[in-house]
Amino acid sequence: MRSNFRPNIKFEIMHIILRNSKFFIFLFFFSINFNNYSHAHVRGTFLSEEDAEKRSLELGCEGIHKNQDKFMPCKNEKELHIYLRK
Repeated sequence: MRSNFRPNIKFEIMHIILRNSKFFIFLFFFSINFNNYSHAHVRGTFLSEEDAEKRSLELGCEGIHKNQDKFMPCKNEKELHIYLRK
């Protein structure tokens, strides 16, 4: 029994599906990278000075600093990233 499809129609359909899925795969991996950066930065930001001071003591660094409207442990962001990697 012969199929009503042309021999290349299956290939064409697969090509369309793969072409469209590449965009969604890109978005998926882009969101993973973005979320890792965001999550790492959020771990070090606090709404109150007291919470930032407490985290500063936990990390072993001294002082706090302000970044926009949030407080962060350690005397600057460079030092904070050093302590977060430990």
